[in-house]
Amino acid sequence: MFRFLIVLVEIAVLVMLLRTSFVQYLLEDIQQDVTEILTEISLKFEQTQLNDLRLTLQPHISGMRDFQKDYVMQITSSKAELKQFYVTYCEKKDINPYVNGANLSLVCHAIINSHTVDVNEANNS
Repeated sequence: MFRFLIVLVEIAVLVMLLRTSFVQYLLEDIQQDVTEILTEISLKFEQTQLNDLRLTLQPHISGMRDFQKDYVMQITSSKAELKQFYVTYCEKKDINPYVNGANLSLVCHAIINSHTVDVNEANNS
């Protein structure tokens, strides 16, 4: 019975301590730091995937004009732009003023093979 009271008092003290403003501030700060670290890790992983896709596309875009190369580099700068490009020009077959014909097919094929954009998710968008 005495142990039960000791444990109950310890729990009450812990709850009171955790509710203080200093501890709340400390926990909030730790949470922000962890969130920033996880966001950085996620962005580095995404950037690595995009860089791998650029390396895959490099031999195919070497014969393109400079403005076409710049466009391909622009669409591979973020996952959001890549997904928008894929949905618009690979799935919906809209006319692209910069990359068309065989070059467009190569870019679309490289995007599918890279698994950078989830094709099933893009189809549902």
